[in-house]
Amino acid sequence: MDVIEIDSHTPDTTQRSDHHDTIERVALKNITYELFFRNFMQPNRAVVVEGVATDWQCYQRWIDRTVAPPKLDVSYLKGILPNVPVPVADCGKQHYNSHEKIELALYDFLQSWESDETNADQRQRQRNRYYLKDWHLRSELPQYSFYRTPALFASDWLNEYLVENGSDDYRFVYIGPKGTWTAFHADVFGSYSWSVNIFGRKLWYLLPPGEEQKLLNSRRNLPFIVTEQTLQDAGVVFFSILQEAGEAIFVPSGWYHQVQNVEDAISVNHNWFNGCNVGTIWNNLRGALDDVRREIDDCRDMDNFDEHCQVMLKASFGIDYADFLAIIQYVCDKRLASFKEGSTVQQIDNYVLGGKHLMYDLITIRNLLMEIEEQDSLAYYPALNDLVLSCLKRIEAVL
Repeated sequence: MDVIEIDSHTPDTTQRSDHHDTIERVALKNITYELFFRNFMQPNRAVVVEGVATDWQCYQRWIDRTVAPPKLDVSYLKGILPNVPVPVADCGKQHYNSHEKIELALYDFLQSWESDETNADQRQRQRNRYYLKDWHLRSELPQYSFYRTPALFASDWLNEYLVENGSDDYRFVYIGPKGTWTAFHADVFGSYSWSVNIFGRKLWYLLPPGEEQKLLNSRRNLPFIVTEQTLQDAGVVFFSILQEAGEAIFVPSGWYHQVQNVEDAISVNHNWFNGCNVGTIWNNLRGALDDVRREIDDCRDMDNFDEHCQVMLKASFGIDYADFLAIIQYVCDKRLASFKEGSTVQQIDNYVLGGKHLMYDLITIRNLLMEIEEQDSLAYYPALNDLVLSCLKRIEAVL
């Protein structure tokens, strides 16, 4: 097991979105977890990390590099993966603020990547539009270790809770031909994300938080697609990155981005949050609830109004207050148990937290819960407020 540790348990309570004239590139061998934690996660700065995936099984085996140019090894994938349904975006059709989604059998999707000439034109048209996205391959085949999460990204409260409770995950595989793309967006909950290319190239546009406001139209809506020209015309500060195979991009909280496959490309992606950005997640969740309450304010006199607001919050934001606090309590109790029982706190892919990191997490949770109490954020939800008070009491008994 690899230990991830920091040199101080004192949280930096201000999550800035510091950015410079360029996004730094660093080699994996030249950056420690501590440096990444202090220089990028805490200040919410983007970075490209080189040399990440070359020892991954998917990097070595999914691509046939004996041919020129290299290509997806369809026969190999059909030999090791079951013919499961996979989510596919049709990049030729827009559905609200994303691409239209369909479901295909994996082998049907892969068939369009094969090189035989049967129905070649039809396959090519389908191939050029269909982008396999948000595929939960890791959770569908947990015994298949086709990659290992880089240590830099191993402190992951979101997937720690979801995977260990068998409920869901935010770990994805993307397979897309040249020209397919992901529309302009910020990541779910305002989480961090990391994306590692194992094949091909991607072109990224990344905007520091707040710059997207310059793109709002008269109805306060953001564009579906951006170009360098539209970004420049709006006076937006943005970064253009060409991501190569084997490179990871760390996308901080609240950074809007758009991604295009400039070559056939395959990537592994996670969304996650931890003690560095959990306060941002809470603020986004609270803001989303305020939006819901304003939207249905004319129904305020209805029975169970506040419970209805939470239902709508979960439908629009993806989680509600109870979901968020369940994650916080789970993470808290695991770390408290470590101090009481001397047990290790295991993270994704067999990483473990060092003692100062455990203390950092607990102090961060305590500070967040105290803020929630001081703001009286749970005044309408007494059961959740009792949960917060109980959690604070358990933390104080240890600290």
